[in-house]
Amino acid sequence: MATWTPESAYMLAAIEEALKGAGRTHPNPSVGAVVVKADRIVGRGFHEGPGHPHAEIVALGEAGSLARGADLYVTLEPCCTTGRTGPCTAALLASGISRIAACVRDPNPRVNGAGIRELEASGVLVSVGLMEEEGRRVDPAYHTFHGLGRPHVHMKWAQTLDGRVVLTHGGYITGPKARLKVHEDRFLADAILVSGATVAADDPLLTVRLDGRPKPLLRILLDNRRMLTGGERVFGTCPQGGDVWVVRPAGSPIPEFDGRPGVSVVELATDDGGRFPLRNLLSVLHDRGVMGLFVEAVGRLSASFFGEDLVDRVSVHIAPLLAGTGIGPAAIEGPVRMQGGARVLENPRWEQAGGDWIVTADLEAPCSRG
Repeated sequence: MATWTPESAYMLAAIEEALKGAGRTHPNPSVGAVVVKADRIVGRGFHEGPGHPHAEIVALGEAGSLARGADLYVTLEPCCTTGRTGPCTAALLASGISRIAACVRDPNPRVNGAGIRELEASGVLVSVGLMEEEGRRVDPAYHTFHGLGRPHVHMKWAQTLDGRVVLTHGGYITGPKARLKVHEDRFLADAILVSGATVAADDPLLTVRLDGRPKPLLRILLDNRRMLTGGERVFGTCPQGGDVWVVRPAGSPIPEFDGRPGVSVVELATDDGGRFPLRNLLSVLHDRGVMGLFVEAVGRLSASFFGEDLVDRVSVHIAPLLAGTGIGPAAIEGPVRMQGGARVLENPRWEQAGGDWIVTADLEAPCSRG
């Protein structure tokens, strides 16, 4: 946690702006900015998504002529590249901003310090590192994608107080408010991944269902046992709910549902145990541009993600139930890499959702990535 200073209040305001765009901006980062003049915020802005003005431009537009000689607080290094919009550095120099404070350098190799150097070369004072850890948490998927060369993996499961992930009589473990949080987390991702066995057993839609906030997701179904028939409900949501990838072992017979609108069969080599090497799959997703991957898994699949050290964040939904003798797998059917007797998680956050509790934590502090 950053040491609190008067400047922290301004950067916190920029972070709050950035979070307004969370889940909408990829492949661009979620960014927020505020312009400060005479100890007063005179301009605010956040990036709404590809093709929309960047946060700095929105904040400068609100500040108008007051931007000259003012300070800018921004959650990420300003860009110096031209894409769907022009470079923010050019607009900042034209505005007369005198000083810029950024949480963190942009890990995108197209920027990665070049924006800072351009601004400093033109006489603008630039400082980086104010509330750095908080700034990285604004859009951890963006930092993981560019820093580690793979999607950011958020693992989720639900369980009873006695650790069961399946109820004998079936049905949901947690209540509607906790399940709404699942949709909020899906909204922040670019893709969702589950096992084919989960789809065959539960027949989920795997969509984002939030009032007024539709978002198609890439749905990835790991069907190494070739269980799926194409009649499951998820296939009926294509392509409006997002594309579906059915990942099957290389050399498998091509199923009849391959080539339906929005449906693709992706072949991937398996290991000696018949499992997909997850690093290879994440490499494919990285090449596709998937920055945030939401994984709903238990048992051997969750163990494989942990075993390959590919989980960045974990959310456990805990219901006040005692299931007693249970059926189905454990939450993790396999060893998790231990440190000093237990795996220590970073930044744990607890929240109550109706009668349930949700704990979310990171497996490695965001400030140590990329």
